[in-house]
Amino acid sequence: MKRLMAALLSLMLILTAHSGSVQAKGNDISAVSEQEYTRIGEDYDILDDNILLAKNDGSVWTWVINKDSLKTLDCYIAEMFQIPGLQDVKQFRYKSHGENSRAIINYVALKKDGTVWYWDSKITETDDTIIHSPMNTPSLIKDLNHVTSLVADFFDSSNFKTLFVLKSDGSVWSWGSEMGGASSIPIQSKLLDDVASIRSANGFAYAVKKDGSVWRWSTSEYLPYNISKSKGPEQVKGLNDIVNIEVGSYPNFAYKKDGSVWSWSAYNPASVPEQLHGAAGARSIVEFSMMLQDQFIDPIYALRTDDQLWSVYNDDKVFPGLTDIASVHNKVKDRYSKWYYALKKDQTLWAWEDNIYSLPKLVVFTKETAAGNRSGTATQPTGNRTVVKNQPTGSRPETTDQPTAGRSETKAQPVIRTSPEISLFPFITMLKPGEQQTITASNVLPGTKITYTIGDPSIGTLSNVNGIPIVTANKSGQTIVRATATRAGFPDETAYFLLYIVEGSMLSDTYFTAVRSIPDADKKNSVIVEGLTQAGELVITAASSEKPTPVNGQLLITPELIDRLAGNASKAKSAVKQALSENRIALARELIVNAEILPSPGQNEYIFKLYKDSLVGRKDIDYITVLAGDAKLVLNVATADRLFDSLPVIVIRLVKENNGGYRVQFSDEQGQELPNISSNILLILPAKQTNATHTSVFYSNGKKPRPIGGKFNPSQNGMEAEINRSGAYFVDENSKSFPDVDDRDPELQQAVQFLASKGIVTGKDNGNFEPDSLLTRAEFTAMLVRAFYALDETATESFSDVHPSQWHHPYIASSEKKHIVEGYPDGTFKPDHTISREEMTAIGARSLHEKKHYFYPTNTEDYLNQFVDKETISNWAKPTMSLAVKQRLIDVPADKRIKAREAVTRGEAARMLYRLYLQL
Repeated sequence: MKRLMAALLSLMLILTAHSGSVQAKGNDISAVSEQEYTRIGEDYDILDDNILLAKNDGSVWTWVINKDSLKTLDCYIAEMFQIPGLQDVKQFRYKSHGENSRAIINYVALKKDGTVWYWDSKITETDDTIIHSPMNTPSLIKDLNHVTSLVADFFDSSNFKTLFVLKSDGSVWSWGSEMGGASSIPIQSKLLDDVASIRSANGFAYAVKKDGSVWRWSTSEYLPYNISKSKGPEQVKGLNDIVNIEVGSYPNFAYKKDGSVWSWSAYNPASVPEQLHGAAGARSIVEFSMMLQDQFIDPIYALRTDDQLWSVYNDDKVFPGLTDIASVHNKVKDRYSKWYYALKKDQTLWAWEDNIYSLPKLVVFTKETAAGNRSGTATQPTGNRTVVKNQPTGSRPETTDQPTAGRSETKAQPVIRTSPEISLFPFITMLKPGEQQTITASNVLPGTKITYTIGDPSIGTLSNVNGIPIVTANKSGQTIVRATATRAGFPDETAYFLLYIVEGSMLSDTYFTAVRSIPDADKKNSVIVEGLTQAGELVITAASSEKPTPVNGQLLITPELIDRLAGNASKAKSAVKQALSENRIALARELIVNAEILPSPGQNEYIFKLYKDSLVGRKDIDYITVLAGDAKLVLNVATADRLFDSLPVIVIRLVKENNGGYRVQFSDEQGQELPNISSNILLILPAKQTNATHTSVFYSNGKKPRPIGGKFNPSQNGMEAEINRSGAYFVDENSKSFPDVDDRDPELQQAVQFLASKGIVTGKDNGNFEPDSLLTRAEFTAMLVRAFYALDETATESFSDVHPSQWHHPYIASSEKKHIVEGYPDGTFKPDHTISREEMTAIGARSLHEKKHYFYPTNTEDYLNQFVDKETISNWAKPTMSLAVKQRLIDVPADKRIKAREAVTRGEAARMLYRLYLQL
């Protein structure tokens, strides 16, 4: 246990480390021990070409290595300086005035919003004097947008530059223009379509197409005076099924879908690619110079999933000393050499040049700016300033991203991710021995494999339950659960959460300790905040649990009982909110108060007597969970008025049946059975099925059982569904599939199969789902009524164009009664009309707001600005649309067009409902 605590303490020290001092090994330690030291991976994102992007304010920095430092020190001293006039850059290409020069004379930058900016100088033919204005006014290429990637080349001898951009629609375009000529008109041409990525080095550019082929062209062919002679891109023969490439000083490397790695000559178009058998499954390839006279160092290594460099030609040989590598980057210097940079997981950067007698050295940074200012003063470009908002101390917790103590803060805008970064849910969880918790990895790109590990298997164990990973608590203690995402051609990404196994009496103290341990950098991470929110709700639930004494075989849920539960919950909630506030953690939603009533175990029959005046009108409690053997009932206090309607008392009787299900009977105080109640309650049943995608809760009351939905809740180890009718409920398989979705992306396949197994969506008469067909209002209404458990076969409707003989009548009638989808002012419903994207999204977002208490973002523009056609979003839909983007009910398309008022397809609706269903 002591060793475990020491390991956790070490982890926390790593997580909370900030800029400080570092001591480098060497003959003269004192020379660098007081230098300002920056942890690159913590404070900066490393881009290509020696460029860093500051995480706190989006400023752009580069560095120059002082090679003379190696004469006296066993490390590199690198000077950082800021490139003014730019922020939030995604890619950067530049030309410097001489090797290792801090004078950048030309650059082109791609920003995260898809716009391209440039600054360049011009060298005269007479004296090669650099003519340029101060480097702080980058220009926007006005007619170039929707760019996802770029490469550039600068030609000093001809004073021209070429630029190649990959747009969101998969097309590649060339732009050639004169350097230093702001008024010159660039010559553009389209090169390729259906491209996935582009790269360049040493005068050649490469494109990997979506079909896995690789194409090559000379950048000089697209200079303004050469473009008419260009032969166009040529396919690199012998390469297929490629997902990514690396270009180098002499060999290039290609990564195939099957994990194999191939190399081919950068300068010989006729060269035949060769497989590097010893590099299978590599994340990256690194080289050491053949001039390196060291018998223990091989010339080429592969970075593998264990974060070490393995020799490509000696299977059992690992490069010594350089371990725990997070990622490898390179900068091609010229035709014969390049620099490598290895970022380690401890956030240190190591570098080496591949054409000299060098091995990796630690890089120690000092900080300056291009204008000689200190590092704290970041220059922002005119006309593209980041909005800085000040808020007073003591703002309400639901205010998103609030700064502390009135400090100004740069508000980062959400961006579309292109790397295999993942988010792991939860960030922190606390369980009692025997309890379980689901693990969810979100933001996972297609083709990514995720491996889960646990630090101490004696404290908790990992398993796969109902198709999703589950951690089960074994004994008291603390450990770490990690998820490692592996994707061919990309560095591995690792996320983790802290797992606390505690007895009930220690729950609150453990939570408060965990809150205090969260690093400042993580306090605004939405995944972490949600994890802390759910853990805080667990503390509240534990404080508001009671085991009352039955009266005549019934558990009485009286006002006195609820008063006690609510009082204990209120104290716990205040303590949780205070702890979060003191540690500057702002909630994204309100804390949910759920009190538990625990009857005696081991019974087959449970009777609960609910008094209306114990629940109606209460604002201090949200849910009451009543345990009945291995089943649970969850009462929503907010809907209690509708639940009781005119009844002062409702009696609920649960009897366990032989199939593992329960017969539920609702009755009034006199024992008269109620065929249905006016508002839903949640029923959680034990589940033993192995695949939640094809599992449903079934309902039967003397007729053929039919699926009513339900989703697996790992923390409850059961299937949960909302019910409102007396009858039998049980869990069973209900596999559904449609041939016309078999070739669609995995999430859509999963969404359709999942929703179909619950009876929420159905196919067409021809047996297909028809995901590309436009969605009608009747179809969407039926989906929503089933998803929200709102079907009421006794309901009637008032629309002139809806009749009892039509298939959609019960759904539209139930929708009208439950206020799900409204009709039109003229008294019609228009069931065959289509539904718009903003209408569909609004219903999903409102459900998150009403059912899970998510706040509508106050900074709606931060989310809607991602759409180039945001003007199509109606004013009324902006709050719901921004919440839907924030919670990923919908994605930002590749072309960044939301087309808010256009009709949606059945496939789009299934995807959104699936994501919504998993969050409710």
